[in-house]
Amino acid sequence: MEAGKEEDPVFLDRSCRATRGKRMTKLLDEEVEEDELFWNQDALKDEENDENYEEAAEAEAVDVFDSDFDDDEPEQDEEVENVADDRERTKKKLIFPGKPLPKKKKKKKVLSKLGKAPEDEKNPEQSVVPEPHDVPDDVEVERIVRKSTRTSVIVRQAERDAIRAALQATMKPIKRKKEGEEKRMTQEEMLLEAAQTEIMNLRNLERVLAREEEVKKRAVVHKAVYSGPQIRYLSRNGESFLEFSKGSSFQQQISTASTPYPQRAVCAVTGLPAKSAEGCVCSYWVACKVP
Repeated sequence: MEAGKEEDPVFLDRSCRATRGKRMTKLLDEEVEEDELFWNQDALKDEENDENYEEAAEAEAVDVFDSDFDDDEPEQDEEVENVADDRERTKKKLIFPGKPLPKKKKKKKVLSKLGKAPEDEKNPEQSVVPEPHDVPDDVEVERIVRKSTRTSVIVRQAERDAIRAALQATMKPIKRKKEGEEKRMTQEEMLLEAAQTEIMNLRNLERVLAREEEVKKRAVVHKAVYSGPQIRYLSRNGESFLEFSKGSSFQQQISTASTPYPQRAVCAVTGLPAKSAEGCVCSYWVACKVP
């Protein structure tokens, strides 16, 4: 294989599970909901017809091009209308995801007294416009968050119940003995149990004794002592000696008599020494055999 080429990655197949990716999808869904709630707030939306913005732009233009200081002061009715317009506008607040929503203070309704009824009839123009109850989007946000938390709690509770049911199905029921319910053995049953235990104890004892004997045999090894004839070689002070003991002698081990030389084969025809022990071939083509 070439050194420049890299080996292809090996992908191992994982065993599929019923709850695989369940928590991750739940977290992603919650994050998407929080993003949508944050970016869909009224505080971040641009109003198409913003009267205050247009009035401010016109006032700036007037101040720059034509500043009139001789205009008449506004009357009380106009002031009252401006105050009512300002009160009608609801305050828009940013709600960051992950933070708890602020609790709302309940506003008490201002009830008109009966004694002030004729005054209101006399001055209908100066009647103050009642404050409309603020109904911001915080309530909707709280409802959505509560629904998501309720669903998550319900899902977790269902998972716990399923795990408990599976454990209870796999576990074996433990039978607890009540006090006083122990079985009392009869005399025959007790004798039978004693005989069985005796047989088992004897077998165990035989095994233990056999193992002890094996250990003893392995621990003590008896070497065979040689008691036959011996020849020792000794070397002292530059001299060597042979010592024969225990039935051995110099004449038995080393022979002093010389052996006779063997006779040489001769050709039966010519009388010359044979070339081989089997025979020789002479000049007359006669096979010479050893007698």
